[in-house]
Order: sequence, then C-alpha cells, then structure tokens
Amino acid sequence: MSFKIITIARTSEGREIPREKIVPGKEISVGRLSDNDVHLADLAVEPKHAVIRETEPGRLVVDSISGLGFGFDGRTVKHAELESAVGAELRFGSHRLKIGSDDGAISITVERVEALSDSSEEKDQQTVFTLRGLMPGKRGSAYVFLALILAAFLAWPIYTYASTRGEKIRPQGFHADKTWETGKLSKAHAELENDCQACHVDAFVAVRDDACEACHTNAPHERAAGLQRVALTGPGRPGPAAYDHAPADKLAAAHGGNDGLGDRITKFFKRTFNKPEGRCVDCHTEHEGAGPMPATQQAFCADCHNGLQGRLQSAGLQSSIGSASDFGTQHPQFRPLILAGFDTEHPVPFAKRDARMGGNPLLGWRMQRAVLDRPLQMPDGLKFTHAQHLSKTNGVAEMWRNVSPGQGAGMDCENCHKVDSSGTRYQPVRMETACQSCHSLGLQTIGGTVRQLPHGQPAQVIADIRAFYGSGGSFRPTGLPIARYTRARPGDVNAERRSADLARAAALLPGKGDALIRATFAPGGVCGECHTVSMGGPAEVRIAPVAQPMRYLRNGWFDHRPHMNLDVRASDGNRRWGCRDCHAAEKSNNANDLLLPTVANCQQCHVGEKGAHSVQLVRSGTVSSCAMCHDYHADEGAPWVLKRGSRKKAPANQVAMLQVRWR
Repeated sequence: MSFKIITIARTSEGREIPREKIVPGKEISVGRLSDNDVHLADLAVEPKHAVIRETEPGRLVVDSISGLGFGFDGRTVKHAELESAVGAELRFGSHRLKIGSDDGAISITVERVEALSDSSEEKDQQTVFTLRGLMPGKRGSAYVFLALILAAFLAWPIYTYASTRGEKIRPQGFHADKTWETGKLSKAHAELENDCQACHVDAFVAVRDDACEACHTNAPHERAAGLQRVALTGPGRPGPAAYDHAPADKLAAAHGGNDGLGDRITKFFKRTFNKPEGRCVDCHTEHEGAGPMPATQQAFCADCHNGLQGRLQSAGLQSSIGSASDFGTQHPQFRPLILAGFDTEHPVPFAKRDARMGGNPLLGWRMQRAVLDRPLQMPDGLKFTHAQHLSKTNGVAEMWRNVSPGQGAGMDCENCHKVDSSGTRYQPVRMETACQSCHSLGLQTIGGTVRQLPHGQPAQVIADIRAFYGSGGSFRPTGLPIARYTRARPGDVNAERRSADLARAAALLPGKGDALIRATFAPGGVCGECHTVSMGGPAEVRIAPVAQPMRYLRNGWFDHRPHMNLDVRASDGNRRWGCRDCHAAEKSNNANDLLLPTVANCQQCHVGEKGAHSVQLVRSGTVSSCAMCHDYHADEGAPWVLKRGSRKKAPANQVAMLQVRWR
C-alpha cells in the first residue's frame, strides 16, 4: 500500500504547478516540520500535528497527535474516519487536503487556500518566516555597500599613495593602501614595510625590474641609491647582486609553448595590462608571509631544463647544456672548467701570479670545459702523486713519522689541505706550510737558525748559493784538513801555510756554487723534485708555471662544511672519512690526475628532490633540490642561502646527512 501526495503551488500569474511523490506504507504524518510526509509551512500547524493511517483497504483514520484539532466536514475534530473511494476534505491551518483514490493508491492533494496571516493575502510562506519586510531592499543595500567599498578600498588608498608619493620612508601608523596587501613582507624585505614606493614606483603599474636592481646590483653608484632606500642613516644592507641567467632568446626558447592558442592569449593579456614577460616578480613573489623567502622549487628549474636541448635546437640555437629534471634521476654529467695549458706566447710575470702578493695564480692559463665521464688529466705544473704521499708503508710515511711523531702512521688529506675562513673551500696548498717540513730548503745553520732558500724566486736562490760559496761563510772549505783549518802550530811559517791553503780552497768555491745550482734545479733536486725546470745557462732558470684552481664547477656550488664530519662506514663497520670516499687520492699515481667526483658519486648520497634512492644506499639519503647547488643568478656561484653573511651554522636544509651506512 502507498500514498500519492500531490502538492500544488501557484505562480504569480495564478498558474498551478503540481508536484507528486509516492510514500509507501500504511501511515503518513502531517505537520510543520520538514521531515513530515506532508510538510505544511504554516504557524497554525503543529510540528507533528496528525497521522493518517489505512486500517482496511480504502478505509482511513486521521488522528491528532499534538492535541490540536483539524477541520473535517466543517467541524474541528481530533479524530476522523473516512472512505478514500468516497473522498473527503481536511483543513490544517491555511491548507486543504483532499482525500481520494487514484489507481489503487490513496491520493492526497495539498493546496494552500488562504493567506498565511490576515495582514496581506499576497504574503507567502517564503516571506512570513523572514525579516525581509523589516530590512532595506537588496538593490539599495547593494548600492550603499558598493559605495562604501569603493571609498574605503579604492579612493582612500589612492589618496594615501598620492599624498605620500616622493617620501623615502613613510611615517609610522596605518596607511590605507595597506589594505591592498596580500600578506606580510618576507624577512629579506622586512625593512621596506613602510617604503612601498621602493618597489611600487608608479600607481597601477606592475613592479619593474629596475626597482629590484636598485638594490640588487654591484655598481657602486646604483648600490648607493639602494642603500638610501634601505637605511637613511648608517651603513645599509644591499641585497645580493642579480645577473641575467641566460640570453633572452635562449630563455624564451627554453620556456617553449609559444605557439599554442592559450599561450598567445596569455601573452596578449599581459601586454594589455602592462605585465611584460620575464620580470623578476614572475619568480620572486612577495607578500607571502613574514618568514624567510622559500628556496626556489625544483619544478621551476625542471620546466625549462627538462628536454632543454631539444627545444633549443628546434629554435635554431646551439647549447651544450644537458637536460635535467631531478638530481636523483636525470642530471647531466659534471663539466668542470680545467686548465688547458699555460700561454707561453704571452706569459704573465710571476709577480702578477703570486697569490702571496695579491696576484691571481690563474693569469696566463687557458681554461676549457671537460666532461667528467672518464678520468681526466690536468697538468698543473707540479710533479706530485697522491698515492705516494698517502701510503702508510713507504719512505714518505717513515719520514712523516719522524717529522710529526704521534700524528698517525702516515699523512692524511687534512695535513696539506686547509679550509679557508668560511669553511666552504680549501686554500691553495703552500710550500711553506704543507711541504717544507719534509722538503727542506735549508742552506746553512747559523747560531741555531736555519738559513732558507726563498721559494718561488729562482733568481734569488741562485744569488744566495753564489753568495754562500763566494764568502765561504763559517764553514771549512771542502778538502781542507780539519787540523790545519781549525788549529795551527805557532810560528810565521805555519801561519803563511794556513793562509795559502785557505786562499787556494776559496778559489775553487765559485765552481762548487755553480755545481750546487745545477743540482738544485736538476730533476730530483730540491726544486726539480716537484717542478719542471729548464735551464738556459748558469743564471737563467725557467720553472713551469703552477696553478691550483680552487673551483671547477663554475655554475654549481659545493660547500665542504657539511661534508667534513660525515660518518660514513664501510661494510665492516669501520669509519671512512668523506675525503677519500669522494676523491680517489689513494689510487692516484699520476701527478696530472684530476680527482673530482662524478655525478654518480654524489648521487650515492644526494637523491634529488623527489627522493629517488641510489642502489648503494641502505638508509635514506639527502633530499637535494636544484637550489642546493645552483643559483639562478650566478654571481659568485654560491646560492644566496649559503651566502647569508657569516653565520656560525649552515642552514638546516643545507646540512647533509650525518649518518649513512654503505653496503
């Protein structure tokens, strides 16, 4: 058995709109609550007013369950019995329910026949339960609120901007144009909180690159202008210098997608609304919060560098840059900038290459890029083998134990390689501090002080040797018997004999000096042991130039600080230091070996931003995004997060893992 409920609504023109629903069962409820089967939105109806039950086929009973009656045949009753085939009418407040029969189902037609209140016949159920009649109209309210919004958030900010235009620093307090801010400035730009005009130079004009370059520059006069914006008194703090990442044509080709309809529409709107492509603020967004500016997301780099070569070639541009999407999965091999020989046709004097005097050791050297896909050779002017010096059993180790007792069975990397003051790079190896303890340049001892030959000055070495043999010094000339040189019998004859012997020996000293000079610069000699020497005569000595590049990856950055204390353990549990894990120095028997790690070496610990693990890792590696090693605006090559002043501790996201266990 079921009930067929037909609800009739009327439009403003009087047209009826019937809505039907079937309620299965033998009982339905009537009331003001919406969960009733017959919902009557009328205050004259109780929430749960009555129930209609079918006791026998075609016979209905209506009972009031609220204590309030209902209309039946012109009377108000609380109980009624009726036949559906005969039909009847029930009244609940302003609604009439017609009972009838329709194809075996009991039909109940619900229709409102009176107004919901006596004040107006036009009121309907949507207005009688609201405050619509007591509030202003929607249209009028909309106009009022629109005027208030325009005044508070457009006219007032424009007035504030115009009245403070030209001021270097705004006074403290609320400024109406602050209502346009989407968030707080980052810590890097927090000092510009009251200097909106530093970036927003013109009203309703997007921030231009020249506003950024006013502070982010290396030009002294432009830097001075930037300092005035940051601090009117005292020393300012200009931002890091910014340079173009690549030529504009290559940047445009690297972005790709210039021919699609969507790209053309986007560019059209940017041109129309004065927002040109390639601005600084396209990537460096501000007003994102008061914290530090987040590192550049890897996706920003991968958008261009993933498949970069193909897009550049399609645009007719040549580039040797490989495609990169994630360091752990796709990254080109390192291409270090190495020495390619000294320019002998235009040699640079040693005085200009001497770092001790402020010179540049790389002056006069040709440089070239090489792919680190195989062991590389780089002649740097020195004869030196790492394997020989790192051995624990040869003569070098024995000499080390004698010279530096208690400092290990042999030499280690840190005995010669010293970090600079920042801890980021290593200083050039100096003869005086790293080599001279074993490779002595001593000539003679005078009163307990060893007279040293000057390193790096061959002409001075020659002069010192000749001066030593020319004067004879305080030493016995070679070949003169000790007794006759130190003691002599009394008498004039013996004194004359001694004087003659000394004169004869002194006459031979210059020849011995030339012999010592040749021996000093000969292969295996004091200088020739480590340097390549050519001699054009007794007084002409040419030593091959020496250069020690301290940086090979010009477009990347490596910080030694987080790698110094790596606890890397072998399969037997013994600790292994990072130097020998990355630089295979113990196996190098060639002075020209370039001991740089490859991408595969780095990928054993650094797994990219997405955490793709190398097969050699047992535990999780270091998540390494592009920004860890690369800076989009490479001035000195160091990412800005690494160059933030002289902090005692490296940034948390730059510290490499401290515990790694290898298979």
